[in-house]
Amino acid sequence: MDPRPTSPSRMAIYSFTAQWFLVPQGTGIIAVILHQLDYQFDGLHIISYIFWLLTIVLLVGMLVIYLARCTLYPRRVLHHIKHDLSESACLASICITYTSIIQMMVLALVQGGWGKGWGMAGHVMWWTNVALAIAAVVVLPFINIRLYPVGVPHLSPASQLPMIAALTVAAGGGTICQGAEISPQLQIPVIIVSYLFVGLGLPLAFALDVLFWARLLDRSLPDRQHTFQDMILCGPWGQGSFCLQVLGSVVLDGSFAAYDRGKFITAEAAGPVGYASIFAGLLAWGMGTFWWLFAILSITHGTADRGRVRGIPYGLAAWSIVFPWGVYTNAALELGKLLDSVAFRVWSTALAITLVMTWLWNMSMTVRGVMNGSLLGLDRGWKRRAYM
Repeated sequence: MDPRPTSPSRMAIYSFTAQWFLVPQGTGIIAVILHQLDYQFDGLHIISYIFWLLTIVLLVGMLVIYLARCTLYPRRVLHHIKHDLSESACLASICITYTSIIQMMVLALVQGGWGKGWGMAGHVMWWTNVALAIAAVVVLPFINIRLYPVGVPHLSPASQLPMIAALTVAAGGGTICQGAEISPQLQIPVIIVSYLFVGLGLPLAFALDVLFWARLLDRSLPDRQHTFQDMILCGPWGQGSFCLQVLGSVVLDGSFAAYDRGKFITAEAAGPVGYASIFAGLLAWGMGTFWWLFAILSITHGTADRGRVRGIPYGLAAWSIVFPWGVYTNAALELGKLLDSVAFRVWSTALAITLVMTWLWNMSMTVRGVMNGSLLGLDRGWKRRAYM
């Protein structure tokens, strides 16, 4: 094992886990939601751009710190990846955050009138992210299933993060085709690969749902601090709903008709494929609603003890609430547009407001934890002489 550090800065790097990537992951989805929200007010787009830039800064900064940890303490990193499911699963958050950054590039720059060149840049970046998503959804589960299996009694919702990465890339592909102003010849490969990622992510998410359900029925309950992770179970279905809706919209908007080759990618197939995709997105949102409500009840139950309210110790696991809640909100927002439904527009707005409040609470608690060192393993604070 690597030697224990003797300075607060090195101790912070030593204790910097992959769960920190949940912070930019949650920040990125808020940027996307605020930019697309139906009920806009003056300055809301500016706020979404601030969240976007903050996402980039957070991701780059945390990547630098995590790479420093890998360089200085490689044995500790490998030990955590082998024995901590959250450590390996949260590495998928890098890919998820990168997708949100690409989506905002298309929404903010291309649709904002900065030129089609940014759309082509987003298209190229999306393909690089495809490689990251494949690595996340294949390699990370392989580690947890074949190399260092944790067993069903220790299975946590965090195991679904690689599946969310695959579905988020699919959602990003839909956004690229919808807003990047690229030709149908470039759109079709993106659409096909995005649907492949849906087929890759949703069935695996369902299988893990069944296993986690079996764990709950067997009374192998997670500790209170990890109760927040139950919200992750909503993530694959919320993101799957959004990507199925947006991909169906792209197909109906003429990408299939413009390409019109073979027996499947044709004008005649556009209607059935597009409408079936949107309908499947509606069904997936229903499943997401179940897990969203289940997570809220689980968190509420976790704070109660014999009729008394008790606090759950704060940790980075609390950031598990933000991104799944965000993609569930984004799917509701897209349903409001496709169904021209006031109910979905109001509901998505209420979800967005609550989401921003949750982000503010998490960020304030995180800043506090960094200042006093509790989130970085600094039990004796930042005073250097305390570690001599």
